[in-house]
Amino acid sequence: MSKDISVIGIGPGSLEYLLPVALNKVKEADVLVGGNRALELFKSLNKETFKIKGDLKAIINYINNLSPDKKVAVLVSGDPGFYSFLNYLKENYPGENIKVIPGISSIQIAFARIKSSWHDACLISLHGRRRENLGRFLEEKLREYPKVAILTDSRLTPDGVARLLLEEGFKDRTSYVLTDLTMPTEKVKEIPLTELAESREKGNSVVIIGND
Repeated sequence: MSKDISVIGIGPGSLEYLLPVALNKVKEADVLVGGNRALELFKSLNKETFKIKGDLKAIINYINNLSPDKKVAVLVSGDPGFYSFLNYLKENYPGENIKVIPGISSIQIAFARIKSSWHDACLISLHGRRRENLGRFLEEKLREYPKVAILTDSRLTPDGVARLLLEEGFKDRTSYVLTDLTMPTEKVKEIPLTELAESREKGNSVVIIGND
């Protein structure tokens, strides 16, 4: 019997931005797999859970050991099609009928907050990686696109990205830093890179740099 696996985008963090179809799929599931914040959103449902701690193989082992009749919901922040581990699951379950439920990405929220379109933006994620020659890379992208949006992580925070860019000779530009989007602690800041480099910002934020 094949596994019943749904990969569900839970949006940027607030239940207000969770799609109804996603909530219904979560309620139908027997088991929830996700990060700490994702699981906390659905704590009141009292589901069996598996907390993701960075070891993707552990997720596969856990799902493989479940009874085949269990419905599994894998919770990913934002949208499953945008820098999630959807492809990894598909590689490990090539013959399975994996269902994908879209969600609202923090990128969409970020551009909405600054009242800007994003169809013409270059979208980059720094989650878990260090892009060498980041300054040169962004300079090239800003010649192709009028704006670049960067998803930062806890290691390369917005201020860390700004310092790295300036060290690599990237020109000082005005940028936006958007943190904790849709949450009560949400913060939207417009700031030059030189000032951002001297600040201390929270990781897992969105940084938007325009071609000015």
